[in-house]
Amino acid sequence: MSPSDQLLPTGTRLNNLYEIEEHIADGGIGTVYRARDVESGDPVAIKVLLARFAKDPMILDLFKREAKILRKLKHDALTQYFVFAKEPTLEVYYLAMEFVAGPSLSTRLESGPLEPEAVFRLVHRLASALQAVHDREVIHRDLSPDNIILQNDDVGQAKIIDFGISRANAAGPTIIGDGFAGKVNYVSPEQVGIFDGKVTARSDIYSLGLVIAESLLGRQVDMGGTQVQMVDKRRQLPSLEGVDNRFRPLLEAMLQPDPANRPGSMAEIADWSLGAPMQSQADDRTVIMP
Repeated sequence: MSPSDQLLPTGTRLNNLYEIEEHIADGGIGTVYRARDVESGDPVAIKVLLARFAKDPMILDLFKREAKILRKLKHDALTQYFVFAKEPTLEVYYLAMEFVAGPSLSTRLESGPLEPEAVFRLVHRLASALQAVHDREVIHRDLSPDNIILQNDDVGQAKIIDFGISRANAAGPTIIGDGFAGKVNYVSPEQVGIFDGKVTARSDIYSLGLVIAESLLGRQVDMGGTQVQMVDKRRQLPSLEGVDNRFRPLLEAMLQPDPANRPGSMAEIADWSLGAPMQSQADDRTVIMP
């Protein structure tokens, strides 16, 4: 962290609207704090854009554009965004958003897999939220258990918390450029450059499939390694050994290497019934449970 990116001390006020209480986490483009609304006393999360990004006009413009889009997203499983502003005295840009208290899905999975019925509820909740995101022509691009918070330790209150590298439309750049973005283990084949490298809403479908599989197994599906290994692993359907058989039709559809073979939308995933077949998009074949 550069000197200009040093943590804001407890008690720092931003526009006299929010008061910093504690540092929570560091992300690719910003630092996240727990703060309180000075007027109401309610907790809020504050993401402060790192100084080195704030000095780049293109990145700052993208960050502003993303904030504008995300403020319009309304769904119970999406973090609510409040304000994007510049603090004039400190000269920092920040995003104020809903504070979500609870463990991340990755932290919860350290103690073992979720029950299949809980995973089914999670599938419906997250897919419904991501359909709302896609309806606004936003692609998340960084779905992982780290970016899903189980509010009050409840799967039924899960929220997606981080849109830092989301893409504002199918053709535009991401907040950190058009190169590789996302956590290595969860990126789609398109994100490592195969199948034309075109990242669409179906990339989020692939990443969500890996999150679902991990939730059932209590461990990551191994999709990492060297660049060559990462690409090779994404040329074929990942191993689903140990996954509850009722989820196999869904996951085999979501984790198709070719995005054309995946479900056409998150709405189809949200509407899926446990154990039901999923229709292939490419050739109308049905993925059937063995």
